[in-house]
Amino acid sequence: MKFARGATPQYRYGQKVKPRHFAAQPKPPGRYTALVFIILALSFSTSLKTINQRDAATTPDGQLTTVSSRGKIGASRPTGVAANVAAGATKKLMGSSTKDLANKALQSAPSLQSLKPAWVSLPLYTDPTNGAAQYLAANPSVNGAAYIKRMAQVPTAQWFGDWNTNVTNDVDAYVSAAAATGSVPVVVAYNIPNRDCGGYSVGGAGNITNYTQWVRQVAAGIGERPAVVILEPDALGALDCLPASQQQERTQSIAQAVTILKTHVHTAVYIDAGTPVWQPAKTMAARLQQANVAAADGFSLNVSYFATTAQNRAYGDQLSSLVGYKHYVIDTSRNGGNHAVTGMQCNPSWASFGDTPTTNTGSALNDALLWIKIPWESDGACDSSPGPGEPYWSYAIQLAQNAGW
Repeated sequence: MKFARGATPQYRYGQKVKPRHFAAQPKPPGRYTALVFIILALSFSTSLKTINQRDAATTPDGQLTTVSSRGKIGASRPTGVAANVAAGATKKLMGSSTKDLANKALQSAPSLQSLKPAWVSLPLYTDPTNGAAQYLAANPSVNGAAYIKRMAQVPTAQWFGDWNTNVTNDVDAYVSAAAATGSVPVVVAYNIPNRDCGGYSVGGAGNITNYTQWVRQVAAGIGERPAVVILEPDALGALDCLPASQQQERTQSIAQAVTILKTHVHTAVYIDAGTPVWQPAKTMAARLQQANVAAADGFSLNVSYFATTAQNRAYGDQLSSLVGYKHYVIDTSRNGGNHAVTGMQCNPSWASFGDTPTTNTGSALNDALLWIKIPWESDGACDSSPGPGEPYWSYAIQLAQNAGW
């Protein structure tokens, strides 16, 4: 398994964050049947879209936002999917009888859904008291101070786990600070039982009952304010380390966590799906489905790993196509350069900062590039590195230098 985070965050927020029916049409000459059908289908789709646009909320770029009867932002279907499905359907319909065409059209036409969730229109939250800001305040003349100052200004996720003695209060404080600035915080829930399977970041809740209660406490801390939750990094990617009975417990506990978190309408949930080199897409798709990805907003990739954004998008697009075109976010905190990364990595010397966080990804399926891993914290005690989650400023400066900062 890849190395994960520790349990000593340097923040103040924790101990250690009608449809219209087709009119009857005279049957055209046989060779034009498919052409006439396509024209009618396009007309139908356009009319339906017009009806939906009248009532749907719109994102800042004019894209539709689908809201369920319970008020939750719906999962989205990417640009191009409708065209691809229609093209495939047209090929299959060639040679079909006119009688079958309308029925098949209704069965194959994709639903009109939003392209992006609502939260991507908000700025990402930067904690003014994050670890880099605190370190710089205490060490203003430290070597590499300019790099550290810049790190402090980058929106970075906040992790919450078994080190938080009152996780509701800690999450509430962090989310409240973000809400006061009109921005959206990224919260990492990292407390799954048997976390890291005895690896560097061993720990987590003692059992499933305790974990479920802990997730309820996290959800209570978020409340009805906007937040993005990255749910349990490594948990599904490392599922193989558990016996079969515990594997089922883990996927069920994540599924229940999704349900709990999504009772709050402004909470976006992305279940962690490992890295592009960890599990085949079909394997991870099955695990995500068992973990209730259908109720989540999507999945996260590359947390604490080093695969390039291009690698993650290729894998993410493939995985998305297997789980109902769910969206995904990518951790770019240390994936700069163009390295062919394989296997486990621990504070590799060649790593560098990747793209700074943004929701302007240029990709229909990729909702955001985020710094989920706190880049100034160590992966683990490898090659004389500090323990997992402990500050590692010389390495953080090296990441900045390698990135050409």
